[in-house]
Amino acid sequence: MDSRIKSRGLVESKLMYSIRSLTVMVGSLLFVVPSVVAQRSPQIEVDYASFAYDERESLVELYMALEASSLTYEAQGSGYSIAIPFHLSLIRSSADANRDLAEDRPVWVQEDELRFFVPDTSSIFEGRVFLRQTRFTVLPGKYELQVDLLITEQEVIQSRRDLIIPDYSQRKNCLLSDIILASSIADSDDNEDPHYKNRLSVIPNTNQLYGVDSAQLFYYVEAYNTACAASDSGEYTVLAYVAEASSLVRVPGLEERSERNARQTDVLVGSFDLSDLRSGTYFLHVEIPSSTNETVVEESRKFFVFNPSLNTLQSDVITGDEKFEISSYATMTEEEIERGLKYIQVIANEREFRQIRRVQDLDERRRLLMDFWEVRDPTPGAEGNEFRDEFYRLLTYANERYSAQRVEGWETDRGNTLLRYGRPTNIESNMYERGRKPYEIWKYNNIPGEGQAEFIFADLDGFGDFELIHSTVAGERKLPDWPQRISDRY
Repeated sequence: MDSRIKSRGLVESKLMYSIRSLTVMVGSLLFVVPSVVAQRSPQIEVDYASFAYDERESLVELYMALEASSLTYEAQGSGYSIAIPFHLSLIRSSADANRDLAEDRPVWVQEDELRFFVPDTSSIFEGRVFLRQTRFTVLPGKYELQVDLLITEQEVIQSRRDLIIPDYSQRKNCLLSDIILASSIADSDDNEDPHYKNRLSVIPNTNQLYGVDSAQLFYYVEAYNTACAASDSGEYTVLAYVAEASSLVRVPGLEERSERNARQTDVLVGSFDLSDLRSGTYFLHVEIPSSTNETVVEESRKFFVFNPSLNTLQSDVITGDEKFEISSYATMTEEEIERGLKYIQVIANEREFRQIRRVQDLDERRRLLMDFWEVRDPTPGAEGNEFRDEFYRLLTYANERYSAQRVEGWETDRGNTLLRYGRPTNIESNMYERGRKPYEIWKYNNIPGEGQAEFIFADLDGFGDFELIHSTVAGERKLPDWPQRISDRY
């Protein structure tokens, strides 16, 4: 599989960006008639990426993609056009510690029109998009973005999403920007191009879908303060690879390691050919390891592959093979198997969870446990299983630290979080803060598909059982006003 990483050195990121609102049109249209009416409601996708800018603020790129086939066009002169008023507003999240609770005004607002014109309507089909890109600077923090599109006086399309903007201003540690997953990246000298940055034209893929007719994944990421990971030769290492979402197992052939000269700011560009990947969910990981191969900093982005020509069906029936007969799983007692299956439900995917509940035969349950760990083995064929071993180390740690009221530590909220997401980068323990119940803030520099993340645990009843009351991770418990919830006056 083809992959490559380019390196470009910069003096200051902000000098290579044009901070303005820009629009690009991708695609053209479908029928040659006085007006072209969409058959369904307009579809919009919103994505963003953040980068270093100056000592106070970070740069944010906001991407809005509209499906061309979901829009209604009017004849205008020699072609067809559409104009959609929109309103963007960014406010501090209620979960942001720096937010002034009395301040509800947006920190950034933009009002404009999405205007697109095409000479004919011959090429609009599913998948064609119009893309709007906007750049602005903002203080680091947690924000809520609202997008309002005025389709008609009676129809307003709204989209909301959380934005976490890191602080890139410190110069001591290695940092990575957000990753842009792109549909194309090409060399460019056209600084009027709305997608131009650092002598490149980067067209973001807002839905992160690859496969048929778009099998090449491109990515763009900036690395800062890379000298912190440099060897004596003045070079540092970058590792980029694709991993399965369900198991985090690296995909063979989709990995690139390169050495490059340490710079204050470095631009990393690469691509992977995904044409041989089965349909499914994956992560692109970019990391900078130390000279001892310990991860210094890492970023990841989730993406999706749709390859219907490949066999994507995975059987729900668990079958044995010769490896099972000679494995330790074949002789495990029923008690050992049930305990092992109980543990793995914390990190099992939906298909595996269904199998655990459905399969009753003891030998099949033994095979199920073996298969579960085998697909997560980062070094198949080698002795041991590092992923499984780390899981049980975390489980033991959770039992030693978090057991409470006859509940084993791994079953508590903190224990579950530890098993799902690994060891936090930092834990802020606040056991005796005046006016508040005991609480902990777990911070992660990077959770695959989420980036920086936080978990808030609090001992609400005073018995030492710390409940998860809020997290920035999608699908986890949300309580934006958690500071009020842990107040003694609540």
